[in-house]
Amino acid sequence: MKLPRLQNWLLPACLGLSACIGGSGRVSKVSHDVESAVPHQDPGTAVLSLFWRSEVADVSGDSSPQEFASPAFRLGASAHEDQLFVGSHDGWFYAMDAVTSKIQWKVKLGSVSSRPLVHRGRIYVGTDDGFVICLDTLGDEQWRYATRAPILSQPIIAGDALLVANEGDQVYSLDLESGKFRWLYKTDSDEEFTLRGHSGLVLDGDFVYAGFADGSVVALRSATGSVAWLSSLRGGKDRFVDVDTTPVVLGDMVVAASSAGGLYALNKETGRILWNRDVSGGGGLVASEDMIYFAAAELGIYALDLDGNVRWRQGLRGGGEPTEPLLHGDYLFYGLSEDGLFVANAASGEVVQYFDPGFGISSPASLGRDRLFVMSNSAILYALSIN
Repeated sequence: MKLPRLQNWLLPACLGLSACIGGSGRVSKVSHDVESAVPHQDPGTAVLSLFWRSEVADVSGDSSPQEFASPAFRLGASAHEDQLFVGSHDGWFYAMDAVTSKIQWKVKLGSVSSRPLVHRGRIYVGTDDGFVICLDTLGDEQWRYATRAPILSQPIIAGDALLVANEGDQVYSLDLESGKFRWLYKTDSDEEFTLRGHSGLVLDGDFVYAGFADGSVVALRSATGSVAWLSSLRGGKDRFVDVDTTPVVLGDMVVAASSAGGLYALNKETGRILWNRDVSGGGGLVASEDMIYFAAAELGIYALDLDGNVRWRQGLRGGGEPTEPLLHGDYLFYGLSEDGLFVANAASGEVVQYFDPGFGISSPASLGRDRLFVMSNSAILYALSIN
């Protein structure tokens, strides 16, 4: 079934989405028009409704804009104190009221394609210029540290250290308070054929797991950066073997994907390969207690059980590169770089709602309280209420 598109007309805040499918199998779409938001038949229950939208950067002069920055949500004592922090390609970094979208402050940090980290009254931002910048919640800079390549993923906290990976296949450990250098891990990768993007980091106990452009996944001791184990996910391939997916830890295993080598489950203590599914174009991963959801460019969204058996697959209909999926309750949310945002039933993969903001979505969505926040390629940040 060909999903309908909807043009990105101007709209006031708080208009509704048209509702999702009922028993008839119809797919709803976001409406930017009040009349078309009213369904002609009983549509069932809508998953999302539009709360507000806010332009973050002016892309009117760009015929094919693309925005990778993802917002970070800060939970306040009440909903009216909730905040969003987000960067953009034009260099401005914003603090916004999560309820009203009002800009509280902005600072010029340089182009940002990552999601900030909010921790105990500080905001840690990785920039496309390779800087890690620490701000307080008023936007005042506390420290900055220069790494040697763009930072495209969110930093993580390990005790009193900030850990960050960059596109130069480097992992840095910095003092959380001062930004002083602690340790560096770097692969010896000299891959000729690599893809844009880089794995983020995941912490589990005393170990941090990361993927690299040479097709490897590494377990590092978070205190020292020493290697506990290293495993190759190349699968015999010699091109585009990048492990750009942020690994996921599930019980006693780590799941990660190589773009050419496929999806792998590894023993988290030893790095021994438990199983492999030869699905090329590895993208983002997310998991529940008993399911793994995997976005593969061109092939679609996969749901697998913990033994690697495919439970369902949803094709992407030529909609472009998928973002990292986001799981919330019974639904899976994912963006496509040319089409927009999709809402699927997590149990069946059936698409139940669709939002085309114009120019598609390349930025992974964020959750905050009862809302979904997502940036479109046209640099418009949307807040969508989850019903």
